[in-house]
Amino acid sequence: MQGGSPNPNTSILDVKNLTVRIRTPRGPVFPVRQFSMTLAKGDLLGIVGESGSGKTLAGLSLLGLLPEGSEILEGSIRFDGKELVGAPEDTWNRIRGARISMVFQEPQSALNPILRIGSMFEEIYDSHRPDTDGPFRQQAIRDLLLSVGLDRPDAIVRSYPHQLSGGMRQRVLIAMAIALSPDIVIADEPTTALDLTMSHQILDLLLERNRKDGMSLILISHDLGIIRRSARQILVLYAGRIVESVSGERFFKSGPSHPYAQALLLSRPGANRKTKEDGPLEAIRGQVPPLWDLPPGCAFAPRCPLADARCQRESPPWIPTGNDQGALCFYPSIKEDVA
Repeated sequence: MQGGSPNPNTSILDVKNLTVRIRTPRGPVFPVRQFSMTLAKGDLLGIVGESGSGKTLAGLSLLGLLPEGSEILEGSIRFDGKELVGAPEDTWNRIRGARISMVFQEPQSALNPILRIGSMFEEIYDSHRPDTDGPFRQQAIRDLLLSVGLDRPDAIVRSYPHQLSGGMRQRVLIAMAIALSPDIVIADEPTTALDLTMSHQILDLLLERNRKDGMSLILISHDLGIIRRSARQILVLYAGRIVESVSGERFFKSGPSHPYAQALLLSRPGANRKTKEDGPLEAIRGQVPPLWDLPPGCAFAPRCPLADARCQRESPPWIPTGNDQGALCFYPSIKEDVA
């Protein structure tokens, strides 16, 4: 399976061959293709890739929140043993927020502009925990806002989203996502609008929930520093496909197997510190191809230093690289397991 977890027998989320289609004036495009993963209870999964790789749409599909004009064309999403693809909306509504929640990348558009922050929290409890009494709710909301670094919770609950800074809105979203102690949190670039100190605080909070409460975490990010701190398993996406599934330890120690994943790793600041202190970053040549004009064969071939005529002509196979890991490549670099 492309994607995995260390405890498949205790998996809470199983996704197989998920393909998302978007109808466009240029014809249908497929921003997520044959996406498969398994998530165990208490697992930590990182999803990485350049902009346009399909990371966000993959996350949205797991909550049935694809944008208008998009649809799941094929595949399976099984949560806690129940199939969600094709499930009625009331089934999704019972799960969203209570058992699977998401920290969205754009807090300004994710929060309702005509409701106060406190009213949005109340909606969460009304939808999923209507029997929770008022005083308990109010204290729970205050504690959540304090936990994400908002030290004036009473003022925050009375505020509208536009009265808060981008970083404050992002922290409100994170507090909403963990409010009901869900089984899974999907965090899409959760620290983008935050400074370095607050980014560490928020990540620590999510990791603490993972460790103490067994909350599974799917962390979508282009920041490999954040992924390095948290992910036990990493999925590398390119042009809508998983091109590598690799343990976090192997990714950052012995290195990934797919040429694209290797290039991502080398493009991060400090990657070449052993050989040059202040040299330029290693850029990945070329651009991500548009979804409506993908090249034949391997989508990464036009940018890959190892590509040959077969790569440009044929779709690459999924080659196991050891321990429930693999790469979508004719020429993966097989790494030794990290001791």
